Amino acid sequence: MLTFVSFVVVFGAIVFFHEFGHFLVAKLAGITVYEFALGFGPVLTSKKRRGTKYSLRAFPLGGFVKMAGMDEPQEGEEVESDDPGSFHNKSLAWRLGTISAGPLMNFVLAVLLFFAYFMFVEVPPRITLIEQGSVAEKAGFLPGDEFISFDGEKVSDTDEIIARIQAAPQRELAIVVKRERRNITILVVPEEREGRGILGIGIADTKPKYPFWLSLKGAFTQTGRVTAELVRGLGRIITGREKAELSGPIGIVQLVGQTAKQSLADLLLLAILLTINLGLLNLLPVPVLDGGWIVILVVEAIRGRPLAPKARGIAQFIGLALLVLLMIFATIKDISRLNLFS
Repeated sequence: MLTFVSFVVVFGAIVFFHEFGHFLVAKLAGITVYEFALGFGPVLTSKKRRGTKYSLRAFPLGGFVKMAGMDEPQEGEEVESDDPGSFHNKSLAWRLGTISAGPLMNFVLAVLLFFAYFMFVEVPPRITLIEQGSVAEKAGFLPGDEFISFDGEKVSDTDEIIARIQAAPQRELAIVVKRERRNITILVVPEEREGRGILGIGIADTKPKYPFWLSLKGAFTQTGRVTAELVRGLGRIITGREKAELSGPIGIVQLVGQTAKQSLADLLLLAILLTINLGLLNLLPVPVLDGGWIVILVVEAIRGRPLAPKARGIAQFIGLALLVLLMIFATIKDISRLNLFS
């Protein structure tokens, strides 16, 4: 249940920000918006206000903003060629702005989440991994244990903990850790390696809460750094220097659920990665994605006339087919990782 709820909250927030970007600029441009939907499939609940239907749908795997002149009209949504509310009757700047606003809002969300992480989240020293057969495993330490004290002295910094362990080879330590809201005392004798004490554990770096301006600066800086690294990674994949590791819906749901069980801080960082990834993905020049629409609008501006509806339809069909095939392939890989058919 935690896995499903975590996924719906995290992915729902990311999709909402993305679609809200399209919606907000469309409204500012005077484009008629028929529907603002979160999710796909059957409508669970909806409300119409000022000509726009706001709906929540059954499958929380995306969303959409339906605008006049962009898609095949349904009954009652026919658009005249000179309709001022039609997407295609707006200036190039407004059309590009409306399309670009979705991915842009993903990066805005990343900045907001990084700001919240820096200003409000304090990361304690926790065990992230334990070597198999190590003295830590034999003593009873578990991943997720939070260090409280060593021999009665409180500890709060990762470097201090490492120094204390290394300074005590073959000497018994009384270590208090917090596990599931309970303090547990564990007696352990660090193994000696090259004159230093070793437990065989990995410890998360600690992080204090930062002041407002430092958090704000860090939010913009880290969003830029993560985005640049993801772009470089995409470049390495495209050029064949790095193998692509695909995850479909099943893999993403599983990852969010596992992260939610670890800590809120980890879930926040995962949400940042997901929203930046979604923003970059939508900027790819693939028809049906925002990047594809941007390419089409630029080509039309250069040609001085719109593409023929048939040509645009074929391009979008090819783009959709590629995305569906990619999704199917990623889902099959997810299922194979879970060994559902073994």
